[in-house]
Amino acid sequence: MYAIIEAGGKQYRVTPGASIQVESISANVGETLEIAKVLLLADDGEVLVGSPFVPGARVRATVTKQAKGRRVTVFKFVGGNRYQRKRGHRQGYASLLIEDIVLGGEEEERPAPAEKPQKEKTTVKRKTTVPQIPIAELELPARVLAALEGAGLRTAGDVLKLTDEELLAIRGLGPKSLEQVRTALSEKGLISD
Repeated sequence: MYAIIEAGGKQYRVTPGASIQVESISANVGETLEIAKVLLLADDGEVLVGSPFVPGARVRATVTKQAKGRRVTVFKFVGGNRYQRKRGHRQGYASLLIEDIVLGGEEEERPAPAEKPQKEKTTVKRKTTVPQIPIAELELPARVLAALEGAGLRTAGDVLKLTDEELLAIRGLGPKSLEQVRTALSEKGLISD
């Protein structure tokens, strides 16, 4: 069994028991990590290729060493201008010992790791009738209006059919723009907060 993982912007082929060196990570020596960025998983001739990652696949690894690599000299020189700079660089790296490669349902039940508290998601109650008001009448900023029209939304009803996540996925719409859309819809009485 082997897997191809992504760590520090590079790809590594790992097997259980192998040791790899990755760019420096924020973990202490002896800590166990779970790497969820598994690009490919192969087991007994069966190959799972992710798009981009294999869902549910994880690689467990223990940090065995945190160190710096060999010194690299960086020399800049511009001829005729009396300009030269010589600097050294030592890239930090972490040595990982691969313990196990796990696919979704194969692992035993364990307590979930502590996660950061997430903000509560606000849901907007929408009326059941879909109004056919053009979005130009919502008095939105030109940038927000252009983003909505670029996504093919022409009426307020089209906007109301989408969830907040779908609206945020539109290119050019961020949290501030979403708040402006909500405000404009509530001023027209189309949604109630």
